[in-house]
Amino acid sequence: MASDQETLRDVLTAQARRYEKQVFLECGDQALSYAVVDDRTDRVATGLSRLGLRIGDRIALLMSNRPEYVFFLLGIPKIGMIPSPVDPAGSRESILDAIESSGVSAVVTESRFGDLRGALPSVQHWIVVDDDSFAAPPFERLTGGGVLGFWPDLDPDDAALISRTRGSEGTPKAVVLTHRNLINSALQMLQPFRVDGTDRFFCALPLDNAMAEVLLLLVPWLAGATCVLGGLFSARTPRDLERTGATVVAGTAQLIQQMADAPEFAGCDLSSVRLVVCTGGPAGEKLFAAFEQRHDALIVEGYGLVEGTGLICANPYTGVRKHGSLGLPLPGQECRVVDERDHELPAGETGEIVVRGPNVMKGYDGDADTTARTVRDGWLHTGDRGYVDSDGYYYLRIG
Repeated sequence: MASDQETLRDVLTAQARRYEKQVFLECGDQALSYAVVDDRTDRVATGLSRLGLRIGDRIALLMSNRPEYVFFLLGIPKIGMIPSPVDPAGSRESILDAIESSGVSAVVTESRFGDLRGALPSVQHWIVVDDDSFAAPPFERLTGGGVLGFWPDLDPDDAALISRTRGSEGTPKAVVLTHRNLINSALQMLQPFRVDGTDRFFCALPLDNAMAEVLLLLVPWLAGATCVLGGLFSARTPRDLERTGATVVAGTAQLIQQMADAPEFAGCDLSSVRLVVCTGGPAGEKLFAAFEQRHDALIVEGYGLVEGTGLICANPYTGVRKHGSLGLPLPGQECRVVDERDHELPAGETGEIVVRGPNVMKGYDGDADTTARTVRDGWLHTGDRGYVDSDGYYYLRIG
């Protein structure tokens, strides 16, 4: 299993050797093994190097969920560059702002976004994965040519991802996450969710979302499991879940509501699904009851932030699940509720939820002042008000 001193490149290579022929990524009629995915991420790194890009360069990812997204997301950090995913469903203005503000050297995208090129003259390279140009060197559709013979030294605390917050209020912030952040966040989910090599994670969250990147890609990679790459949730999703034999699904309370009462789910055999992770906080007892009348799967409510690299708390898969709570801190994380002077409050009293652990972000990109206000003495100040009960379960105070 991964150690605290490893980088994503170390983890990707080691797991590819361990599970070489097992299928990691399924998408439509494609079934790609661990070895193939590792090889294609090597070819991503090689192609970027041959374009003249170097350690520390930022690469924007502007694509729908597709295998190439996975290859670039995992391959870019292998050579010390930093992927910067952009929401492809955003407005033209938000997409341009996200790319410009990140100072990227290259954009990896699809041909449908070709009209953006003229508005971004500072971007040196445009890599279009669904265009004939992708079949030419240096990428050759990631299926031909040699790979690097020399790999640069990397540090676990190097930046490995820039992920944007999606808060309902204020301007989205660009969060810098390290190799250590990403690996530890994924490791923290393995035991609480009882993940093993038989699991099939259905990914229908957009891959520009940090929760999807960690929970639905890195967690199965560390477990020797499979990621089934689906489109965003739609009327066909119930049949896709049934057809693929998915065992783990993640999404918001709105998804769980659909699974509980939408007609499309009524006639589907979803007996393979054992776990649904509600990533947006508590789902509520009424929704639980409706869901459990239709499905045998367990709902696990969780609480996470981009600044915490994913989930921070979750109700246990086995043990006491307190509906309406955020659950317990994941292994390796500490949580507290503090007052305005950062003094810890006793159970039942409302204050700010703060978090400490190896999953806490490196900082906000280019904003040292906000970083210093948000992370103090190693504690991430979430800005969320809540309380903890006598059993250690955390709750949000809404309103």
